[in-house]
Order: sequence, then C-alpha cells, then structure tokens
Amino acid sequence: MKCIFCSAPLPKTGLNCNYCHKLNPLNAKLFESNESVISEHLCPCCDVNLEILKSPTLTLEYCKVCDGLLIAEEEFEKLIAYNINPLSSFNPYYLRFIHDHPRDNRKKSQFHPCPICKELMSVINYKKSSGIILDVCEEHGFWLDGGELQQIIEWYAVGGEKKEKNYP
Repeated sequence: MKCIFCSAPLPKTGLNCNYCHKLNPLNAKLFESNESVISEHLCPCCDVNLEILKSPTLTLEYCKVCDGLLIAEEEFEKLIAYNINPLSSFNPYYLRFIHDHPRDNRKKSQFHPCPICKELMSVINYKKSSGIILDVCEEHGFWLDGGELQQIIEWYAVGGEKKEKNYP
C-alpha cells in the first residue's frame, strides 16, 4: 500500500508515512460524504470531537486525527458491500500477510469506551479468523481504528470470505 501524499510505501503497521510523515486517512477515502457536521461525541482514542459524515445512503462518525470510524452495524454491512469485489478464489499468502500485519499498531488489549454510551467496547476478530480486531458496542455498532476498513476490504479482495466458507 502506498502513501496517498507522496506515493512512498506505507509501513506494514500503522498509517503514518515514514517519508513525508503524514497520516494516511485510509478509512475516510472509502467513504464519499456529501455533508459533514461536528458531533458531540468524542473519539475514544484521541478525545477530540468526531465529525458526522453523511452520504445519500450512509451516515457515520469519523475522527480526522486518527482516521477512526464509528458506524452502526447495518451501515457497516452496507459500506462493506459497496466496497468489495469478491474473487472466485483466494490467495493464502496475501491472507496471511493481512492477518500478520494489522494497519493499526495500537495494542488491542486496550479497551475503549463507546463514544455514545461511554461503556467499554468489546473486541472481536472480524469474521472469526481474519486477524482484523474490531471494537464493538452492542448498542451502537463498530469502532474501526485507522486503516481497519481498508484492511477488511483487502481481506475480501484476496478471498478471505471464501476461505471462511470453505475452511471452517
């Protein structure tokens, strides 16, 4: 994956380019917004106000500082379905790379509060074996750290879901 600012290769973990030192907003680039409003909710990682992004079909809350997203489960499924192009076969080497190199380098042992209800979110391994660890509030949906949405799209693109169905 390349930096969207200078085209240098991004490090295997993290979203900050080692060359131009800019944060690559990988989550935001997968969502086109027609409208943006400052939210009253705070980012669970940065403690800054989230921004409400709206499109004709989706609404989510986004952190400009860390590229995190708060998205309801049904909205999340729509966003994933809109962005994926499933393959007819899978590539086990790319799947292993995605599993072993998360885009977020934060320690997942840290539990974050939900930006809405302030209850601690639980963590799940997306689709049970993807290696992509997401924060979940049962009432308000998913918190995706910077780059995790991109990583989920990549997981689908290299046949992660197909592997999931064929190899329980």
